[in-house]
Amino acid sequence: ELPVRLLLLGCSGFVGRELVPFLLELGHTITLVSRHGNPFPTLASERLSCLQLDPAEPASWQHDRLEMALSQADGVVNLAGEPIAQRWTTAAKERILSSREKSTSLLAWNLAFPSDELRYPPKVFLSMSGINRYGIHRPGETLTESSALSDEGFLGKVSAAWEEAATPEGAGSARGIRTVHLRTGMVLAASGGALKAMLPAFKAGLGGRIGSGHQMISWIRLGDLVSMIVWALEDSKVEGPLNAVAPHPVSQADFARALGRAVHRPAVIPAPAWAVKLLFGQMGAETVLADLAVEPRKAAEGGFRWSTPDLPTALDAALRE
Repeated sequence: ELPVRLLLLGCSGFVGRELVPFLLELGHTITLVSRHGNPFPTLASERLSCLQLDPAEPASWQHDRLEMALSQADGVVNLAGEPIAQRWTTAAKERILSSREKSTSLLAWNLAFPSDELRYPPKVFLSMSGINRYGIHRPGETLTESSALSDEGFLGKVSAAWEEAATPEGAGSARGIRTVHLRTGMVLAASGGALKAMLPAFKAGLGGRIGSGHQMISWIRLGDLVSMIVWALEDSKVEGPLNAVAPHPVSQADFARALGRAVHRPAVIPAPAWAVKLLFGQMGAETVLADLAVEPRKAAEGGFRWSTPDLPTALDAALRE
């Protein structure tokens, strides 16, 4: 593929910090939109620029430089969103939902109903979502992109609103913009997310199963997620929901054993479900106690290749990165 011009929103998180350097290595030209300024101050490249604007504010989309960047973009990637891993107070829930819904809605509307500047729309719009589009608890089911959807729980409602905001009245597809909803599972990286939070306890030999341990975890290593984003951008056949997970979901008990082996410590100290709910509230109940076995059918059938498709290999790689 020839190098293309990309507009990226929300790249200050651990996924964006891995994705941007990788895209630059591939020869792409990138404009970042970030309300915090350039999250890559040490990454010098003439193909990287940053607009310090808040994509959740309507006025930002009237800014001349953002209008220009959008009009020149071959593809758009939307990673914007307040971190999930925090105690869900009423205010935090509002931030988590609005940070995804507002920026995504404004972006999608500017793609679907453009100013005169956007005569030639981007070819592809990739927006993050989550496997919670299938709900929170689906025990005994294997979930694919064609499975029934659910807005069970707070995360189910967030994922539903996120995807709905990305496709206002189907207008984006009416303009010929290929739209992909990347439904991510647990992203494994020592630099962030759930794995970073779990490592201190497991390295101290205090890890173990959580709750019954039977609940299924659908996961993907960060490097494979970044590769899947690039694959989805480049492959014109990829469209609609895309389960961004590894091929083999595991039970939480098996995950704990595998992580214990990866850090060479026993993982035999269980954490009861009530303790998780006491410590983390609803956030813990909907994340570490969720039960979703998600299959990446579209990616597998479309020819995507995972570099670390099994959990032990993925954990070893994540801990070395």
